[in-house]
Amino acid sequence: MASLLFLSVLTLTLYFSLSSASAASIPPEIHQACKATRYPETCESSLAQSARLPPKPTPLQIIQSSIRVSSENLKTAQSMVKSILYSSAGSLNRTTAAINCMEGLHNSEYRISQTVDALPRGKMKDARAWMSAALLYQYGCWSGLKYANDTQLVNQTMSFLNTLVGYSSNALSMMVSYDVFGKETGSWGPPRTERTGFWESGGGGATELGFKGGVPSDLPVDVTVCKDGSKGCYKTVQEAVEAAPENLPAGKRFVIRIKAGVYEETVRVPLEKRNVVFLGDGMGKTVITGSLNAGQPGITTHNTATVDNKISHYLIEISSMSKGRKAIAEGEINPQSCYCSVRFEIGSNHNNNWRRWPKSVRCSIFFFVCGSV
Repeated sequence: MASLLFLSVLTLTLYFSLSSASAASIPPEIHQACKATRYPETCESSLAQSARLPPKPTPLQIIQSSIRVSSENLKTAQSMVKSILYSSAGSLNRTTAAINCMEGLHNSEYRISQTVDALPRGKMKDARAWMSAALLYQYGCWSGLKYANDTQLVNQTMSFLNTLVGYSSNALSMMVSYDVFGKETGSWGPPRTERTGFWESGGGGATELGFKGGVPSDLPVDVTVCKDGSKGCYKTVQEAVEAAPENLPAGKRFVIRIKAGVYEETVRVPLEKRNVVFLGDGMGKTVITGSLNAGQPGITTHNTATVDNKISHYLIEISSMSKGRKAIAEGEINPQSCYCSVRFEIGSNHNNNWRRWPKSVRCSIFFFVCGSV
């Protein structure tokens, strides 16, 4: 009995000694910065294992390291989702979820790379936008898999994605504190929103970001879309999108003039096709309409967008978009977009974007807006 009591006391002593040693091994700079996150313990443990941080890291170095943690774990998540896809030949539901998930994680990877590029240049508002999008893509992957969670592999992947979302959330939270309070981490604290009575100070709005209202006038047209495809016109909007160059530099635009007509198609604008402008002939004249809906086999709400736009700096003027049952007219996860003189018909707009500027936009009685805005 005495031996058992001795062993119990020894075990407790070792436990608390190890816990104290673990806590003591966390640099104070990391401990203070991680107070800005929703998951401070996870934040500390993940950063303490980083071999790239110097002994006394700066706040920016801590943020960059936290983004690296997210990026490295994202690669593991992509591998796990790929395994789900390869093992789902007999399940249309799981196959669709895995394909959507792979696309989302690829997009997340792209947005994280933009975050990494923006940070050292002091573009914190941009970096926050990119990282927000990256986080939403990761959560979207998790959310899609929960409807196909019928294998152990899917369950394990969802659990890992939940951890990944936590890492990305930590990085984003520290970026927000850095942006709002500066380098003095003593002022940093757990994330707050307008729901808790917190509002950021002015700045970072449309004017600062270069938006002056509406679509610029007299834009030179690069390509034209017309119903008959004659005289050098593209016959579909998608063909015109595919003709757009990738990764246009800031200040450059690719303008697609869409002549009057009803275009029955689904349009996909990938990440790399940035700075694209859709220019129509007027509300009710230029109409893009799709027919996909979530009631069709292998189709989720995610896939139903008539215009699926994931690019940066997207502008659309003078046109209409419509949808059918349980579907979305326009879906997007992009950090800057402008809508001028656009009419959304039956359907919805799925918006995961926090920099959006509508002007003279009309919505039908059956229209609604949803998303993680």
